[in-house]
Amino acid sequence: MEALYKRYPNLWDNLVWLLWAVGYSLCFPVYNATPLIWIVFIPVLVYAYRMPFHKTVRYAFLYGLVFWWLTLFWLVAFHEASLPFFSPGYSLYFAFFFFFIAYYSKKVGKFRWIIFPLFWVSVELLRSVGYLGFQWNLVGNVLWRNPVLLQSADIWGVWGVSFIILLVNGVLAEVVDKWIDDGNIIDAIKKKKAPVIICVSVFVFNLVYGVITYNYYKNMSENAPKEKLALMQPNIGSHDPWWARRWENYAMIWKLHADAMTYQPDMIVWSETMVRNYIWHYRELYHPDSEVNRFNERILNLPFEFDVPILLTHPEVRDGKTYNSATYIDPEIGEYEFYGKIHLVPFGEWMPYYQKIPVVREVLRQAGAAAYSPGEEFKIFQSRRARFAVLICFEDVFGVLARRFVLNGANYFLNTTNDGWAYRWQVGTQLPLWQHVAAVVPVAVSVRRPIARAVNTGVTGVFDLNGDMSISPVPLYERGVFVDEISIIDDSVRSIYVRFGFMFPYIVFFISFAIMAYTVLLHKDKAKQGDL
Repeated sequence: MEALYKRYPNLWDNLVWLLWAVGYSLCFPVYNATPLIWIVFIPVLVYAYRMPFHKTVRYAFLYGLVFWWLTLFWLVAFHEASLPFFSPGYSLYFAFFFFFIAYYSKKVGKFRWIIFPLFWVSVELLRSVGYLGFQWNLVGNVLWRNPVLLQSADIWGVWGVSFIILLVNGVLAEVVDKWIDDGNIIDAIKKKKAPVIICVSVFVFNLVYGVITYNYYKNMSENAPKEKLALMQPNIGSHDPWWARRWENYAMIWKLHADAMTYQPDMIVWSETMVRNYIWHYRELYHPDSEVNRFNERILNLPFEFDVPILLTHPEVRDGKTYNSATYIDPEIGEYEFYGKIHLVPFGEWMPYYQKIPVVREVLRQAGAAAYSPGEEFKIFQSRRARFAVLICFEDVFGVLARRFVLNGANYFLNTTNDGWAYRWQVGTQLPLWQHVAAVVPVAVSVRRPIARAVNTGVTGVFDLNGDMSISPVPLYERGVFVDEISIIDDSVRSIYVRFGFMFPYIVFFISFAIMAYTVLLHKDKAKQGDL
């Protein structure tokens, strides 16, 4: 074996990193090889501790590309340029992370087992915030089907769950690294007993806390008052000519309403883009007898025809700005309430100075991108039984956004989503749908509010405040309606995460920055291995 390694050293190096990239990607939906997440970083961490910087950085970048291609290849269905644009940038995060871990290991050495989760969470934070924020496929999201282990998200968000998983990997990497040196696993564990004891203690705390709080909030949900929701899954093609098929779409919508009314729901929730008209803008712009407004009146009459409140999502113009908006219509009140989507999809829905840069505007227009303005109001709607907030599309993966609505008094959330573009070319059609779900579950736990999702192509369902899921029996990419009850959680129920906010990842980030500055600027020791 040693002779083979000497003859083909790069082959083995590539094999280590390939196993990491493939294993890491398999942890996420739809593969869901969840147990791998507890050990998948061990080989590459040991590699970074022992091998030259240039090799570590090169392989981290190259196999970062492999990871992103395996998990996000479906982005080409959104637009052909999406994946080539995203994957190199996100791979640079991996390269930077592994460079620092290798550098720290060789210059300082001690406490690598905790530096690893600190710095990785910091990197996940960097790629999740701001205009280009894409809070997708975070380490903690892997546990979406293990709600007991997710419960501590109500303390520190999904970031704390990521930290625990990475801490386990970091400590096990220390044991393996010492095992390689000493040749005896028992001795290696004994020499690393301090981090092992800390790691086991943190894991046990997370497990015990999870069991207690999971059952506590399950009992709360079961005893809470309920609102019955009819969640639409129309399966309208995202690239279909909607206006040309408007009457066919209207007939389908009407039939779904009729089906829903057999269950006597308290509200009917439409998925995103079931209506693509600027309803109120066109009412002002065109004559009431125009074709577009005669059609719009049919849509607006549905709540009154069926005598049930309806939440619909559509584009709208207000005060000279265009919004991806949600409108709540209750026939008992007769007034229309609006919410403008706050966190828009970068490039797909908006770009700063879109209207002021003609070349960029034309490129995005040809790519089919919209030109929405971000909303500013954290709007709370009053239904007949409760107060709810709306999260449009991928807004439901941002715990920091959901927290603001809870502070404003939301008893639960409604999410209206269109992931129908994923069906283009029929490539990887289920991955984005389930990866989206994996990111939603930790948010529901973090803010302790259930989230009901009406999704154009699925996954439609209700996600409880303890992470339990009630998934619609309507198959993906098929049409139907799912009626279920959602718990109305009292305003006074506020998790630690809601009370104190987005603190944990930022505290981790500043600690990581301080450690990096200390390592680079102040520590002059020779490269060495830490033995704590």
